[in-house]
Amino acid sequence: MIPEEMLLRSPARRPDHSTRVRQLDDLLCELHLPRGRLPEASLATLVLAVASRPHLFEDLVVDDPDARWWMLLREAENFDLRVLSWERDQETDWHDHGGASGAYAVTSGTLIERFRDVDNVSLVTRQVGVGQFATFGSSHVHDVVYGDGPPAVSIHAYSPPLTGLTFYDRTRYGFVSREVVPEERLKPFEARSTSSAAVR
Repeated sequence: MIPEEMLLRSPARRPDHSTRVRQLDDLLCELHLPRGRLPEASLATLVLAVASRPHLFEDLVVDDPDARWWMLLREAENFDLRVLSWERDQETDWHDHGGASGAYAVTSGTLIERFRDVDNVSLVTRQVGVGQFATFGSSHVHDVVYGDGPPAVSIHAYSPPLTGLTFYDRTRYGFVSREVVPEERLKPFEARSTSSAAVR
């Protein structure tokens, strides 16, 4: 869990871009993340560390009721790091992560995640609220939707960096792939909004 006092703390003024980049670099150095593909535990450590430092991202977040919004915070050789916002009725649709593992931590609102169980047919549901996190492996297929409370904000990390997503239809026989969407390459602190589900 993220300490509540850390989630509510906000600096009096926004850091400029170079300060924000330096602070994020310093944090990543402090975490001593391993090289190569990051295990789920390291991804959880990463998203929790960033989520507990809202001055790194909270003033950048856009709450858009008409389109899903996300921003790339950092892309390294072995991971990428993003901040996402979620408004009422916004969801991702069923998708995987192109073989990447991932983790996310919620800093505002609540997210509800449904995911494919080990039998490839049944569903598991989990609710992730402020201060909580979830991790998943490389074969994970899920649908994430805004839950309740204020607009949701979450920090996501993927390893290796996302290259594309496969979207699925859920049928009585299990999940059937529908579409492969290549990942759009962004620069750090570049954001995107989309009316489609193709955002994680």
